[in-house]
This record gives sequence, structure tokens and C-alpha cells, in this order.
Amino acid sequence: MMKDVLLKISEGKTISEIADELNMEYSAATGVIEHLVKLGYLEERKRSDEESKICKSCPLYKVCSKKEFKIYYLTEKGRKLLRID
Repeated sequence: MMKDVLLKISEGKTISEIADELNMEYSAATGVIEHLVKLGYLEERKRSDEESKICKSCPLYKVCSKKEFKIYYLTEKGRKLLRID
């Protein structure tokens, strides 16, 4: 299951997409991702200033629940597990 989640993240999938495609609850997908971060297979980053500027131009920015979303990237350890060079 963890390897499947890593693969989906490497494909650029969102947590919602991962949960749907792997037939799991959103909270379960989030839990797996947090575990993968702790194990060193993923790293999380907040949006860059440039990405935040794009959001701030949206008329729904003040009511948006996604202001502080995280972006997950495979670490070298995660890429090795999936054999991605």
C-alpha cells in the first residue's frame, strides 16, 4: 500500500485522487503519507511565495480552505524504492 501511494505521488496525484484510485478513505491516505514522511520516503514543503501569489489573486482566497496545503516530494530514498533515477 505504501509503495502504491509513493507511486501516485510521483505521478503528481493529489491526496483525494490517491484515496479514490486506491479505494481508501482520505484520512487513511493522509495517514499513510504522514508515515512515509516520518520514514524518510517523502518530504513535505509548503507552497513557494510565487505559488502563494497566484492563490492570493483568486476572488475566493479569503474563504479558501487550501491556503496552507502542503506539497509532497519523493526523497532519494523514495526514488530508490520506486527505482526512479
